Amino acid sequence: MRPVLHDHTEQYVVFKIEGEEYGLPISHVLQIVTVPEQVPVSDYYSAIRGMMKVRGKIMPIFDVRFALGFEEAMPDPKQRMLVVELGRLTTALIVDEVTEVLQVGAQLPQISDGRGRGKRPGSFFTGMYKTPERIVMLFDLQEMLEEEGLDV
Repeated sequence: MRPVLHDHTEQYVVFKIEGEEYGLPISHVLQIVTVPEQVPVSDYYSAIRGMMKVRGKIMPIFDVRFALGFEEAMPDPKQRMLVVELGRLTTALIVDEVTEVLQVGAQLPQISDGRGRGKRPGSFFTGMYKTPERIVMLFDLQEMLEEEGLDV
């Protein structure tokens, strides 16, 4: 597959789950906050951990690890919550670590593999950013949230 070169720059917030890198368009990210000591846990088997007040709003707390098929992580000081907005929905995404804001532009290749669907590793992606040193999977936030039953 040949790299697709863009004539404009896109920015992605890069975060890690189980040591792998993922990118979320910065346009959806309102804030990055530390995970509070007490995060609610839902009573049902879902990526939605519960509800809490963040930035003065009550919002669902979404565990990205669970959506990707991984076990819940033990609390870690590197964990962060990405407060994101998509359409009518504001939610907080729990991730293992936030590492950087990645600039993807005309000089940097972005390879698109199309959309994956379903609850398994490899789902919820629009493509990947790839260089000889790294691969960053690019998230489809809307697909992931809708798969968990959130109205976007």
